[in-house]
Amino acid sequence: MAHEDMVTAWLKDAYSMELGLVPILENHAKDAKENPQMQQRIQQHAEETKRHAEMVKQCLDQMGEKPSSLKAAVGGMMGTMQSVATGPFKDEMVKNALSDFAAENFEIACYRALSLAAEQVGDTQTSRICEEILRDEMNMAKFLEQNLPMAVQEALMMRQREHGMHESTH
Repeated sequence: MAHEDMVTAWLKDAYSMELGLVPILENHAKDAKENPQMQQRIQQHAEETKRHAEMVKQCLDQMGEKPSSLKAAVGGMMGTMQSVATGPFKDEMVKNALSDFAAENFEIACYRALSLAAEQVGDTQTSRICEEILRDEMNMAKFLEQNLPMAVQEALMMRQREHGMHESTH
């Protein structure tokens, strides 16, 4: 496989990944209704993610390639399944934050590799676009990391209040 073909394949994977994450992020934003700051930031990132998919699609267009609609559909289904799997549990904010933090770090690694590969094959435009997306992913990962202690604390406090209510009913 020529190096350019590898970059193209990775861009198609990135496109599918971004589309698959949109419904997950939108669902996590809904789950965060008790925390308006978190909800707003996750919703903002869902919009960024849609923009990222469009940016990656533009890179593919420049190469005369089309994103894989089958992969995109599978990615979308995976996102829908995962967003349904995290139901309304007391610790959902923590579980969402953990899965979102893991996803952001995976995206960081993917875009770092894509940027380097595009640079190696002389595609500076794709490399530059990947670097731009990379900055958004790093900002979101940092936000999630900074807010994880608060999500953990809120989950523990809810659990404690709930436990206290059960104690008083006995």
